[in-house]
Amino acid sequence: MSHEVGMPGSPRSLLWLAALVYTAFVIYGSLVPLEFRAMPWNEAVAKFGSMPFLKLGIGSRADWMANLLLFIPLTYLWMGALTAGGSRLWGGLATLVLVPVAALLSLGIEFTQLFFPQRTVSQNDILAEALGGLIGALAWWATGSRLVDWLLSWQHTHARAALAERLAWIYLAGVLVYNILPLDLTISAIEIFHKWREGKLNLIPFGRLPDDAAYALYEVATDALIWSPLALLWRLDGTRNAWRVWGMTMATAVGLEAMQLFVYSRISDVTDLFTAAAGAALGVWLGGRLAVREAPGGQALPWSASLPLVMAIGWMALLLFVFWYPFDFRTDGAFLRERLHNFLGRVPFEAYYYGTEFRAATELLHKVLFFIPLGALLAWFVSRLRWTWRGYATFLSLLLIAFAALIVVVGRLAQPEKNPDSMDIVLQWLGGAMGFVAIRVFFSRKMLPRHSGGTSFLHNENRHAHKRRRTSSRGEGE
Repeated sequence: MSHEVGMPGSPRSLLWLAALVYTAFVIYGSLVPLEFRAMPWNEAVAKFGSMPFLKLGIGSRADWMANLLLFIPLTYLWMGALTAGGSRLWGGLATLVLVPVAALLSLGIEFTQLFFPQRTVSQNDILAEALGGLIGALAWWATGSRLVDWLLSWQHTHARAALAERLAWIYLAGVLVYNILPLDLTISAIEIFHKWREGKLNLIPFGRLPDDAAYALYEVATDALIWSPLALLWRLDGTRNAWRVWGMTMATAVGLEAMQLFVYSRISDVTDLFTAAAGAALGVWLGGRLAVREAPGGQALPWSASLPLVMAIGWMALLLFVFWYPFDFRTDGAFLRERLHNFLGRVPFEAYYYGTEFRAATELLHKVLFFIPLGALLAWFVSRLRWTWRGYATFLSLLLIAFAALIVVVGRLAQPEKNPDSMDIVLQWLGGAMGFVAIRVFFSRKMLPRHSGGTSFLHNENRHAHKRRRTSSRGEGE
């Protein structure tokens, strides 16, 4: 790890921020819903000493994996925050300190959970979290320097195509993680047989769609659209033709569907391959149209300047359909007052506590991901305005995203079957803001000509950035 801590553009400050935020998330998330119950100290110590070791069945396997995964990023980020740019000796000392500290934090959390009766305390959680802390520290030793190089190279990414390539792999990582949640993994032929008996394996295309036509359309559309951004970003790289991008996206979909076969609670459905094919085709087509602007001497697309705004309004209508369906609103005052009182009385993320970890992750991703296209469309509209208006338009766009998030939550409060959380507005706004920033950065990048030989900008820019850093290191050493 040879990067100087104080060098311009060092990612160490980012790692510090990420480590602090993630630590707060681990502690807070382990105590939600924060219903404290006082207990004599001696009684708490006695209960902690008799804490059980639970037998892990298929139902509790996901919970054990969740605790393991919870602590891997914790020590990984703290290793980066403390050792990025430091010597191997300093990294070794940090490892010897962080791993025991993570284990002590796990013990402290489990002991504190005794005062929050809704939380389950067991030796399994401590073992999983301590093991996760060890894995996180070792993972930094294996990949930390490459992560620092990757973060540093972002400042040298000046072409839109190179940025698109990077975003594609980030998006793919998110899709991969989501598709293997909740990680109740199995390689047992008996358990896979039971999975088939329970209807979690479907080999008939479109054979198990919901009876409700609107909900079935929603299921098919979302399963298709999840693949469109990946195909679009890969197509924007400019070094791959349409068929290659479509084939890469389909190969990824087939691979993930095969992986889901070994995740006990996930449904493996051949229908997903047909929806992936449609979503990939849409992404390839859009990426090809946008790539016209990247080609040397390419012509601007004959789209109206107001089209992105019209599409953004259309997407807001789609958001209302997705989050308000089936529109079973109640407007009587007593019901609305009770719902509002309960909504304001909950602590942040309390609604996500009830249910499985997979449900919580799914709900969180839905809130964020569905608002990303809204922000992206608004950013596209802003980029087509005169520069004198862009600052005002940016402020109004972010305000519009917040308004849309508020309207979605207010509508869900009026529906008995919905359970909105006080953090939903924040999560939805963050999703929209992420989409807005990503597209604004994308359009701020240059449209540079291609290098010969079919080499992508990402490869060339990373190579030149590495060469500059190597030359700089030699100069400092002399």
